Amino acid sequence: MERVNSMESGASSAHAIDPAQVAGRTSTSSDRDSFSLRPTFMQKFKPPVATKFMQQILQTHLQHKVYHAEESQKLSKLIAEEIKTKLIELGLDRYKYVVNVVLGENLGEGARMDARCYWDQESDGSAQAFFSNDSLWCAAVAFAVFYY
Repeated sequence: MERVNSMESGASSAHAIDPAQVAGRTSTSSDRDSFSLRPTFMQKFKPPVATKFMQQILQTHLQHKVYHAEESQKLSKLIAEEIKTKLIELGLDRYKYVVNVVLGENLGEGARMDARCYWDQESDGSAQAFFSNDSLWCAAVAFAVFYY
């Protein structure tokens, strides 16, 4: 790639170096145009897929558990790490994930969770899963944010 600058008083030439040529290959237009600010349909985070495996993870870890306050922090961290690992295995390379797992004792009371995020409606998303038995309840939320 060569660029020539001309000036009124004289002419000088400047050569721009193409990084692809330095690496031993020639650049193509597809190399230069491959970066996109939005994920394609196949690269988008799909909440139903995440919700399904999140529900399975909660069921597997909590089905026969009894609530113990001493164990709840360790158990919620274990569940959150497993959910995050499964999200990464989806192969959506440009997404960053935040996983929040809340575990509480089931005393017959109600609970409400809410979250606010500033994000791009077109590319970011979230998934949630809930579990409860006679002894405990659990809410897991995963936020997927497309990294520009």
